[in-house]
Amino acid sequence: MSSLLAPDKPGLRPRHLFAVVLPVVAAMVAVPALLDLAGSDQRQIILDNSADPPGDIVLAWAKLLVLVALWLIGLVGGVWAVVRGAGPFASWWKGIKQLPIFALGLIAAAGGTALATWAIAGAVIGPATLVLLIAVQLLGALVAVRILLAGIARVVGGPRPSWRQAILFLLGGVVLPAFLTYGLLRLDVPAVALVMIVVLAAQVSLAAAPHVRETGESRPPRLWPAVLVLVVAVLIPYGMTKLNLTHEPPIRFNAHGPSTAVAVAWPAGRHPVIATVGGAWFCDDDLCETFTDVSGGGPAVPGFGTATVGPDGAVIKTAVTGGPDQGGPFVQYGRCVREGCSMAWLPVRASAREKIDLTARTEVAGASAPDGALWLFVALSIPGKYKYSLIRCADVPCTAPQRHDIGVLDRTPSDGYSDGDRARLSIGADGRPSASFWLGHGIVRFTCDPVTCAAPKQSDEVVGPPDSYLVANGELRRGESSVPISGEAVAAVAAGSTVYVTSALPARATPGFHLNFGPEPQHWLQVLWRCDDRCTRTPLDFYSGDARKSLLAVAPDGRALIVRDDGIVLSG
Repeated sequence: MSSLLAPDKPGLRPRHLFAVVLPVVAAMVAVPALLDLAGSDQRQIILDNSADPPGDIVLAWAKLLVLVALWLIGLVGGVWAVVRGAGPFASWWKGIKQLPIFALGLIAAAGGTALATWAIAGAVIGPATLVLLIAVQLLGALVAVRILLAGIARVVGGPRPSWRQAILFLLGGVVLPAFLTYGLLRLDVPAVALVMIVVLAAQVSLAAAPHVRETGESRPPRLWPAVLVLVVAVLIPYGMTKLNLTHEPPIRFNAHGPSTAVAVAWPAGRHPVIATVGGAWFCDDDLCETFTDVSGGGPAVPGFGTATVGPDGAVIKTAVTGGPDQGGPFVQYGRCVREGCSMAWLPVRASAREKIDLTARTEVAGASAPDGALWLFVALSIPGKYKYSLIRCADVPCTAPQRHDIGVLDRTPSDGYSDGDRARLSIGADGRPSASFWLGHGIVRFTCDPVTCAAPKQSDEVVGPPDSYLVANGELRRGESSVPISGEAVAAVAAGSTVYVTSALPARATPGFHLNFGPEPQHWLQVLWRCDDRCTRTPLDFYSGDARKSLLAVAPDGRALIVRDDGIVLSG
């Protein structure tokens, strides 16, 4: 490319080249952005200050076809301008006229490659399959390049290309740029435009090099109109993203999420806190890109232990361990803060004389109070019933536990609900404990006064209270009303009068050629629902594979944090 653009060699016309290439790149940048804005009824995703296309398959294919057509026009027109010294309008028109022929040739090459790939994948089994498939892809790409260069030679009246020229074009114009830009998928729009200019100019240079001849100087076109068009085109998607003209909530993604997260919360005035099976993450920023990782507090294995994050940011872990022959069962509980974790054990019974039914599961949940105290909610299984109590500990050793019996209810028959997840406990900003327990046909709630747990109260009926919510069977049930909620791996949390729900919706793969070994992976779109009287849906990000379990936390200002094992998503 450097030899072609050198101004001191006759017959080489860099100003002709860029007068053609710059406006073509401008169109490649601006047209897809305008199609996203006007051509889809789905909301756009602004992820890490870059616009992700909405999941509209028709629109995605339309953008792909437009990009390929513009690339062909730029390549053919650029070669025509360099070889013949033509102006940009004549060169673009030349590319447009040749577009159907080139498109048919490339479609034939791509179809033949796809057919050969399908035949090999269905007929050959064993280690040779991968080698043959790679060979077919390389051969198909080489044939497509040879067809492309042969068409260009016919247009400009030059010699037929050799296989050596096809290999050089494939390596220098396709493989090398792809290698150099690998991993730069989140470039800003100006950087993307610059990469496209360099790549297209290199391809034009390689394709035109065998046909350039010294035919005398032609009047070079002015470059400033092309530069102006490019600047305006770059400002369109750049402005749409930076200025957020469509008023989409900004979304940020951290690709390093905890693989064993079990709970997450966003305490007021603090950064998020994530409880893990083996410890806790105390985030140093809202996206948890840096954090303090502490270990201990007991393993919070789902189904056998619980973990909650208190309003003070402390992580409380609980589990029921041991048996009556050892003086138990015991509540194994731990408290994790930035400085580390502490752990202790406490009998679930005030006296060994209390009877216990070992055929049913005793369940426990814990929470931290604003004054630093630790509360435990115990549902002790006694013959035919559950005996409920709240235990307040001034500190983790709990040398003087304050036990408060708050109710006894009949135990319902097995309802299919997973044991170990029935009990919940939270502490309000005023220090008031609020415990809930799923009995199989509804939720029973208990509460009492802060600190002393005087005046315990129990819900009169074993039903969900008016402000409770339940996400099940594809809908959000809240009080007497319900709204449809779709998707897999659903997580929900209430923040004031709003219920936030996140789920993964089935999505399509991005348009283009995909080579998969084995079954095609499922594709998912993570979404966030905000539900008051009605629900609004915000798309977050795409991922592939199995639907991933999500944990959800909401900041006091309404921002939402979704934690998955493959990353953390922050929605504004």
